[in-house]
Amino acid sequence: MKTVYIHLLSNSIGDTIASTPYVSEYQKKHNVKVIFNINDPYIFLLNESYENIEFVGRNDVVEYDENISIDYVFNKSIQGGYAEQLGFENPPYIRPVVSIPKLLRPIKNKYVALGVHSTCQIKYWNHPNGLISQGDSTNWNELSAILRKRGYTPVTVEKDELYGLPPFYNGVPSKSNKQIGKSLLDAVNIINHSEFYIGLSSGMSWVAHALGKKVVMISNFTEPDHEFTTKCYRVTNNNVCNGCWNNPMFKFDKSDWNWCPEHKGTERQFECHKQITPEMVEEKLLTLLKG
Repeated sequence: MKTVYIHLLSNSIGDTIASTPYVSEYQKKHNVKVIFNINDPYIFLLNESYENIEFVGRNDVVEYDENISIDYVFNKSIQGGYAEQLGFENPPYIRPVVSIPKLLRPIKNKYVALGVHSTCQIKYWNHPNGLISQGDSTNWNELSAILRKRGYTPVTVEKDELYGLPPFYNGVPSKSNKQIGKSLLDAVNIINHSEFYIGLSSGMSWVAHALGKKVVMISNFTEPDHEFTTKCYRVTNNNVCNGCWNNPMFKFDKSDWNWCPEHKGTERQFECHKQITPEMVEEKLLTLLKG
């Protein structure tokens, strides 16, 4: 049997999870052995769900007949971009699935998992009052208070308590139960036992989605279909600048933490998320709870 080695160039956990369903479809379509090279720490999440794929880490040496490299495409949906590179035209969305060992419930109370950090400032839930409010995580604290009033303990699941680059240092909400610096397995287990997940356009939102959780996603800088649409309650504000990430006129500069292609250095910088209020998120919560 022919062996095809598929190399995922991105190290992102979100890209890894999003692309895997179509790597699986590629194996089924071509009836070949597929070896999928991904970032080592993520292998355990996918091994059990996709037994038709052999997952290998970055430094593993393997033999193969054909090599395909795939990478993130800005102007496509995340999964769609990967699917097209694997030869699928007009690919329908396929929800990824991750599996973890059955572990004990980590928190007794009914809780909601929160993810507040990301990989550049435009992705954050930026606060209109500026840097002090951002560091204090004011938006998230207000949301945490709303969640507690509704009977949910807000639980922040993050690697770091403070993250960013000068002048932006983004904190986690002090009014939440802070679960900081957990292993990936423990972090995923916290999300797995939560009622639902509230986060950004980030990798852990993909983890929650692949666990089958409903996700409230604060993402106004991408187009509505860029991430996933099933069980996703997206918080947007079309009255301000939005969708620049997928606009072919702009090219993201990963070396610029404060990238904002149209309004950098002005009062409108990051307005896409500054104009998302805790009340807007609460409105999506109500929709989720009714569903």
